[in-house]
Amino acid sequence: MTHEEFRSKMKVSSEQAHRELFETYFNYVYTIVFNRLRSAACREDIEECVCDVFADVFCCYDSEKDVSGDISGFIGTIARRRAGLVYKRKTGVTARVSIDDETVMELESGQDVEKDTDDSQRREVILKLISELGEPDSTIIIQKYYYGRSAKEIAEIVPLTPENIRVRSGRAVKRLKNMLEKADISL
Repeated sequence: MTHEEFRSKMKVSSEQAHRELFETYFNYVYTIVFNRLRSAACREDIEECVCDVFADVFCCYDSEKDVSGDISGFIGTIARRRAGLVYKRKTGVTARVSIDDETVMELESGQDVEKDTDDSQRREVILKLISELGEPDSTIIIQKYYYGRSAKEIAEIVPLTPENIRVRSGRAVKRLKNMLEKADISL
């Protein structure tokens, strides 16, 4: 059922619209609630939660709001939230992590986002400078230093002899060092 269909049925008869919504989405809601509460609640609690979900849907649905598409996402969100609240109430789960909590230290990933960002930006600048070397020097540098290929292997890609590739590689590295110094990048 889409939002438009539900709105049009609400204009005709709100009771009929609610009944059709309930019949259409009962199994969907029951599955969501059951999967969340099966280990923490009895059958009656699960059924009560399902009824609460539909009560929330009927109370919270804003028929004036201009929304299009399927209504199942809205219903599924309410079902997951209501089932989560019941689960917390039944299991007594009230622990929350705060910024000041000592457990935050245990949650750190160990990843240095600032360093990773700097490294990524440095790589972008280096690749840009390598491309500014022009062909075939940029291809030779990338093949040699990024892919670890020998002059003989590069000679199969670039139409030069291995000796010429070694000479061009040395000159390209010198030019690249100068370009990196001007860009204030040290390796």
